[in-house]
Amino acid sequence: MAGALSAGPVTAAPVPAYHPSRLTHLGDARQVVVVTSRSWTSSRAVLRAWERDADGAWQLRVGATPARVGRNGFVPADQRRQSSGTSPAGTFAVRSAFGNGPDPGTALPYRVADRNDWWTYDPRDPATYNVLQLRRVASARWRPTWAEDLSAYGGQYRYVAVLDFNLPGGVHRTTDGQRMAAEPADTRLGGGIFLHVSGPGATSGCVSVPRTVMRAVLRWLDPAAHPVLVMGPVAAIDRL
Repeated sequence: MAGALSAGPVTAAPVPAYHPSRLTHLGDARQVVVVTSRSWTSSRAVLRAWERDADGAWQLRVGATPARVGRNGFVPADQRRQSSGTSPAGTFAVRSAFGNGPDPGTALPYRVADRNDWWTYDPRDPATYNVLQLRRVASARWRPTWAEDLSAYGGQYRYVAVLDFNLPGGVHRTTDGQRMAAEPADTRLGGGIFLHVSGPGATSGCVSVPRTVMRAVLRWLDPAAHPVLVMGPVAAIDRL
C-alpha cells in the first residue's frame, strides 16, 4: 500500500556494562549487588541487585537505588590506602552482618553490636587489624583512637553487611578474650568496608543506601547463594 510504513528489524537494547552477565569475577555467586558511579572521583553511585534463577537467567531484585561511596570516589582495591576517603573498586564476597538494631531476618551470621564491640585498624598491631573485637581487654595493644566504637554510629550502623576487603585469615580468640588473626590483613589498605545505612553525605570508604533498602537487602542475602558486591565506576565495572 502506498505510504504504508514498513517495519524494520527489531534491535534489542544493549546489555549495560553493570549487568551480571557482563561481569567477569563472579565465580559461583548467584546473588550479586552492583554499585556504580559515573566516574572514579564521584561519591554518588547507584546500587542494583540481581539473583540467578534456576534457568541461569539473572532476575533484578533491587532496582536502581541512590547510594553513596567514599568522599574521594573509587580507587582500584590494591591501591587503596587507609584514611584516604576512597572506596575499593572490585568484587567482594558478603561474609556476615551486624548492626545496633535487631536482626532484621537475614540468613547471614548477624551480631547485635553494643558498647563492647569495636572494629580495629591500629597499624602498630597487625594481628588485630581489620578485626571485630567483642570487648576491649587490659592487655590489648590496639588503641581506641585507631578503632571504631560500633555502638557510636547511630542510624548508619543500624544494619551493616561486611565486605571481604582486606579481611585477615585465621581469626581466633585468645585466652584473654582478644580476637587475633593468624594471617593479618595488609595494614596499608585500611578496612572496615561495609554496606550500611546512609548518613548525611559521602562515606569514608563504605557503600551506603537508604535504611529501608539496606534492611531489604539483608533479608534477601543468602550465604548459600555465595553473594558478592561489585563496585566501581560504570566504565570499568565489567573488568572489576
